[in-house]
Amino acid sequence: MDDVDQQLNAVSQKIDKFNDDTKLNLKLHVEHEMEEHKRILPKGLFYGEVHEQIEQAVDEKMAYFTKSQNIDLRPKQLYAYLISELADHPDLSKKELKILAFKYLEQDAKSKFLRKIFKKLWRRMK
Repeated sequence: MDDVDQQLNAVSQKIDKFNDDTKLNLKLHVEHEMEEHKRILPKGLFYGEVHEQIEQAVDEKMAYFTKSQNIDLRPKQLYAYLISELADHPDLSKKELKILAFKYLEQDAKSKFLRKIFKKLWRRMK
């Protein structure tokens, strides 16, 4: 079971890295858009204050999204669920296991956005 914990920790670290990369990419995109709009907008605007407000709003939204995403993705519980399903039905195929995983994640997710994604994923696999 120690090997499973290590693998689940590696998955959690990958999720954290993805979240950090997403935040960075979003910030870079906002920076780029702000520079583009500085050229278009009238010269009299105070860009520093607007820029700070936009950055703060982006940070808040990303923190909320990544926090809710991390709460929703609980790999140890998913793993335990799939192991119990495999014990009850040893003849399950990989496709059936993926469908069960997506259904579990759909039911377990607190975010409407993630529930919708998981529902679409398991329906596509049928």
